[in-house]
Amino acid sequence: MIQRSQRRTGRAATALVLGGFTAAAAGCAPGDEAAPEGGEPEAAVSFPAEPPDGAMPGIGPAPEDYTPTAAGSPSTDIWMGTLVREGGALSVSGLGQATDRDAYDNQPSFLLDGSAILHTAALDRRQTEIMRLAAASGAGPGASERLTRTEEASEFSALQIPGQDAFSAIHEIRGKQYLWRYDLSGEPLGPIFATAEPVGYHAWANEHVVAMFILGSPPTLQVGDALSGEIRVVAESPGRSIHRIPGTEEISFVRKVSDEEWWIERLDPAAGTAERITRTLPGREDYAWTPEGEILMGDDSRLFARSEGSDWTEIADFSDLGVEGITRLAVSPDGSRIAIVANRSAR
Repeated sequence: MIQRSQRRTGRAATALVLGGFTAAAAGCAPGDEAAPEGGEPEAAVSFPAEPPDGAMPGIGPAPEDYTPTAAGSPSTDIWMGTLVREGGALSVSGLGQATDRDAYDNQPSFLLDGSAILHTAALDRRQTEIMRLAAASGAGPGASERLTRTEEASEFSALQIPGQDAFSAIHEIRGKQYLWRYDLSGEPLGPIFATAEPVGYHAWANEHVVAMFILGSPPTLQVGDALSGEIRVVAESPGRSIHRIPGTEEISFVRKVSDEEWWIERLDPAAGTAERITRTLPGREDYAWTPEGEILMGDDSRLFARSEGSDWTEIADFSDLGVEGITRLAVSPDGSRIAIVANRSAR
């Protein structure tokens, strides 16, 4: 079942190359109900003990040319602040540095109750792990709690799974990248799919349907059902920023038509169709949704917002704080908090 709380903004629906995802797979399973927006999970969804799409292949030694993802990670910090809405206008107050290391602290995502963010931290040039950082006002640098502790593997791109006290993350081991599940303490629960690889990024449409960015030439956007194991290619040349659209079971992603033309599109996993919402800011692909339906994007030190029927509008300039090179963004489920990733300032 696809719930639509927002009128579609695009007018040119595009039928995707390999057809639609089955309505039964993309909707709620019998007896399941979607977790409330911004609230606690209502009921756990039981994933199979083993990946439903087949047996996990053996993982041999890493290829000779393998470079761990952590080796190429830039030095970035996470900033957090309050998202303020006054008379329909958005602004940000109290933005402060939430991490302070000369290393990679990135990829923030809020827990469903909004109490904390999960984020990726590079421990060295070979390993990344998932951390938890309180989202309350006043949480300062150094407050992150390490969750995953995998000696041979790295984790990144963590998201809480709707309806579960668990999160999903990319599990990178010896050159392979699979989507894995972990409980909220960081304990590994195992792979979700055996045949989707290498996974770079992902977003959950509901309790068991997930959209995955699969690296390749070109990269593809694939939709998988964690209960049935069904996986389908739905688009080519997506960007890395993939999100569930608040109040729906639809997914938004950036389609890179060319080097100069990037669109944020809306994907209906059940019908297998996508339609355009808006062009991105030039050369920018990272964005986040507010619960009210605005899209936020950063450009260097500035933050922009776009609502239905309007153009991109600057809502903040953080240059006075030393924030520069804004990339990834995350907004809490209740819309009160924002996390911003920026390049680490030279010191």
